[in-house]
Amino acid sequence: MKNLLLSLGMLLAYAGVHAQNYAIGSSMLTFTDPSRGNRAIETTVYYPATSAGANTPVAGTGIKFPVISFGHGFVMTTTAYDNIWSALVPEGYIVALPKTEGGILPDHDSFGRDLAFVISSLQTAGNTSGNLFNGKVATTSCVMGHSMGGGASFLAVQYLPTITAIAGLAPAETNPSASGAAAAITIPALIFAGGNDCVTPAAQHSQLIYNNTGSDCKSYINILGGSHCQFANQNFNCSFGELTCSPSPTISRAVQQSKVNQYLIPWLNFRLKDQCQEWYAMQNQLGADATVSLLQDCLNPVICISPGGRRTKYITKKSAFLKWNPTNCYSTFEVRIKTSSSTTWTTVTGLTANTYQLTGLLANTSYDWSVRAVCDAASGNFSPWGTKQTFTTLLVNPATISFLKEAETVINIVPNPGNGNFDLQISTAIAGSATVTLSDMQGREIIKQLISVNEGQNSAAFNVKSPAKGIYVLRISDGISLVTKKVLIN
Repeated sequence: MKNLLLSLGMLLAYAGVHAQNYAIGSSMLTFTDPSRGNRAIETTVYYPATSAGANTPVAGTGIKFPVISFGHGFVMTTTAYDNIWSALVPEGYIVALPKTEGGILPDHDSFGRDLAFVISSLQTAGNTSGNLFNGKVATTSCVMGHSMGGGASFLAVQYLPTITAIAGLAPAETNPSASGAAAAITIPALIFAGGNDCVTPAAQHSQLIYNNTGSDCKSYINILGGSHCQFANQNFNCSFGELTCSPSPTISRAVQQSKVNQYLIPWLNFRLKDQCQEWYAMQNQLGADATVSLLQDCLNPVICISPGGRRTKYITKKSAFLKWNPTNCYSTFEVRIKTSSSTTWTTVTGLTANTYQLTGLLANTSYDWSVRAVCDAASGNFSPWGTKQTFTTLLVNPATISFLKEAETVINIVPNPGNGNFDLQISTAIAGSATVTLSDMQGREIIKQLISVNEGQNSAAFNVKSPAKGIYVLRISDGISLVTKKVLIN
């Protein structure tokens, strides 16, 4: 290994959001309800797994997945809903499909009870040592279904008050009445309908259920040209019934199911995972989507909270480092700053991190600052400004200071592993200098070079020419503190 060239430049920061893409595991389970004479509820459970297959380990370390209990349509098998679990499980959901009440004389109330019992059983499994799902099941859940199963979902809620949300795909009126049960439902609700549904006409079924639902946040998305049966995969029994009525669908099954996923997944992410930006994304898309019509009765479901944990650190004569705790919901932050003797604030917008470095301050001067969260700028949803914080800059700078130890320094090497071309990325609140040394695992020094960093984000690019594959150690020292990083060249 010969030349290692370091050149220091400014780092262009960027952030990316990656959707989960879990493998799909499956398990055939039978839940027994002792309150109904040990009723057996045969259920197929699909879940995020370490690898695809039957009874493979559940994915994630320290991750818990929400449960969705899905009810099938009249005389339809659960295999007709491969489109549901294949879309939701990779996003981080456990999807359970009970097989009960599949005959021509279904008991709707029993089916609703089954849907509720499956949720509680899986959540119990999540707290049972030795169970496949131990430590993997969240406390949030959604009961959901298609046609008869959608109506039964509205019956289910009364039997498990801890259900978080309810969704229906062309939900059908049931006996006892789903629309009657809907009046007592207060949890968030989402209903999809097909504009050309001739099997369960909206006025007598899905829209009647929606109108009666007592939730303070409910949405009804009518997919124009969609049909009743296209919410599921091809199924003889459903398709045969649909052939006897009109109008026929004017969009394809793939288009209709894609439209469901477009809105169902962000809605679930918001309701079951508390990802509030998903709600705003969904609303923005709905407002511009000419392929659906929307009914929505919804108080603002997102409460924009002021960031807590506000503190001022690493104060010098001309700079200070501001930090606060991120809230559950935010897109950006805004910080305002002024001298304590002034009444005029200067506001900094568009901050994506929960820190901000102030520079160019006056020595020995008192300053005030506060911060607020921007949950959604388009709708004007901002938090209140947080409690004012006050600090005073120093008259002279400290004699010695370690930017590595004291200044919330973040050091990354990208890519790592890599082929020998790397960037040493340093984000720090305090300027300084450091010695960078690269050594092999035997401690032999490959190169040693002095670098300087400025307040903020920096990038030091280094290029190892004709490198030998293996593990190396990168040491960064500012004379007071030492940071060690392993580098893999492949």
